[in-house]
Amino acid sequence: MGRMRLWIQRTSEWLLGMRLCYQMVFLYVVGGALPVILIGMYLIQGTNRILVEREMEAELSELDRIGREGDSLIDTLNSLSKSFYFDEELEHIAGHSYQEYGELVKDYQNYTMFNTMGNLYGRLLHYITIFMENDTIVENAHFQKADEEVCSQEWYRQALHHGGGSVWQYLPFHLDQKRYLALTRLLKTRRSENVGVLVIYLREERLEELLGKRRQDTCIVLNGETIIMGAENQPWRKEILEVLKAQREEKTAYSQSSFQEQIKTGDQEYLLTCVLAGSRESEDVFQIVSLKAYSDILGEANRQNRRSMVIFLGSVLLSVTMILLFSRAFSGRVNRFHRQMQKAASGDFDLEKSLGGRDEISQLYEYLWTMILDIQRLLSEIYQERLHAEQLNAKQKEAEFKMLASQINPHFLYNTLETIRMKARVNRQPEIEELVKMLARILRSNVHAGDKAVTLQQELSLVESYLKIQQYRFDERLEYEIKMEEGLGDETVLPLILQPIVENSIIHGLECKEGVGHIHIQASRSEKDIRICVEDDGLGIEPEILKGLQEGLNSRDLKRRHIGVCNVHQRLRLKYGVPYGLVIESQKGQYTRVTLKLPSGENPVGGGKIHFQSENSTKESDCSSEDKGAF
Repeated sequence: MGRMRLWIQRTSEWLLGMRLCYQMVFLYVVGGALPVILIGMYLIQGTNRILVEREMEAELSELDRIGREGDSLIDTLNSLSKSFYFDEELEHIAGHSYQEYGELVKDYQNYTMFNTMGNLYGRLLHYITIFMENDTIVENAHFQKADEEVCSQEWYRQALHHGGGSVWQYLPFHLDQKRYLALTRLLKTRRSENVGVLVIYLREERLEELLGKRRQDTCIVLNGETIIMGAENQPWRKEILEVLKAQREEKTAYSQSSFQEQIKTGDQEYLLTCVLAGSRESEDVFQIVSLKAYSDILGEANRQNRRSMVIFLGSVLLSVTMILLFSRAFSGRVNRFHRQMQKAASGDFDLEKSLGGRDEISQLYEYLWTMILDIQRLLSEIYQERLHAEQLNAKQKEAEFKMLASQINPHFLYNTLETIRMKARVNRQPEIEELVKMLARILRSNVHAGDKAVTLQQELSLVESYLKIQQYRFDERLEYEIKMEEGLGDETVLPLILQPIVENSIIHGLECKEGVGHIHIQASRSEKDIRICVEDDGLGIEPEILKGLQEGLNSRDLKRRHIGVCNVHQRLRLKYGVPYGLVIESQKGQYTRVTLKLPSGENPVGGGKIHFQSENSTKESDCSSEDKGAF
């Protein structure tokens, strides 16, 4: 009887498994494979059209990417060319009549703009040349005379005609006569007098990088007339220019940012794709043009159809096989999972650690096992949480006691300082009285300072008190000047953001300096921001130390040096966000400049223009953020 019962049970399980297999295969064929076959037959008919459209979209997207990179390149050179506007040294060279060669050489050497731009944009620029109508200069690689021959050339007349606007041209470089893409711009003085024509030659390698591996089937065209890069030795270069000329005459190519069209060259049909690139500051237009044969596109479509058919048939066979194998093991694993769930529901947590396998049932069982471990861990965590809460409560009471004690000490100190001030007044010691008054003011601000905002005028007044005390200490060795732009007095800022910086200027910059030291503080508005500049002419900072200080502004290590500066920077970042904070600049032995960038609030305009200056200081300073030199 026992063997018969076991045989009947195994037979029932086998029949149940076979039934499950047949059901799953039937569902797969009816619900999955059959619709896929019908849809596939329909899709195969339109594969060529779909792949061609995708190829067109991909080509348009790729050229659009190249066009965006070209726009960025054009904007960069436009911005670079504006750096030469209103350059007084350049205007001096252009307008000065040189009688001695040494004077000209000295002016050439003092003009460092070319070296600066070369260091910043060396990977982008081939050369920068300025053509001047000054017969007394000596020509070199950067300065050229605009003689009659140059003035008669079309590119030079175009630059003069646009009156300061940027003009893109394909010009030969005067040293090697090789053509480069160049930006030309007429430079003028503030009095609208011509300085010269600036020519910035773009590196040919940069355009090659822009096209990358597409140089054989893609080219860059300037104003629809000149191919400046790409499609070397291709027979269809002439056809491209003819198509662009026809589009330009119909004003089609310039009325839309991109277009695609089918053209025929010889026996081949091509897909022509064109994307515009350019700058709003210039009338010149760059066109990124590619030509791709339809035979290549359709050949890929046919290969893709064959690959798709093979993959589809293989997928069907593999799916049926996997369903048959999976269904045989599925029922047994479900029964094991069911038994373990019954044990957990009854409170017996002594379960099997794993069911084996990597399917969904194994993952569900792992979640069950993880849940049981979490329940066992929960009691321990509750105990630790209660213990932690008791410790926090004790620390809170200790902090409250220390806070009460810290409130008593400052009142005693204020009363003592007030008594000293009154004694000084009675004994007719005005300097001591003034010192005690300013000291009490600084101590009161430091003790009561928090995150509550103060006005910029209050902050500058507090710094003035600190500088007056230091001036008593250094006597005539310290001079200071504080300036504030009109309308900034009522702008709110965080408290105690200037004193640590001024203190660093005195301790690290002026204390060990021989002679008189100067500190200049200037608050000004820049667009929507407020910039406060603190500058001294002290010892400066070593380059290695300056680099470490700049990198460590965001560090939270309170044991490091210059903690006050880092603290101010972090407070500004936490309060206003990443764009704001400190910028530190220094030149060893010359100066140190710290610029605070703050947002401009919606406060009523007021406060007037403030200007504090030490009594023994007669030196004026413009501490704008753009002044990079020493005092």
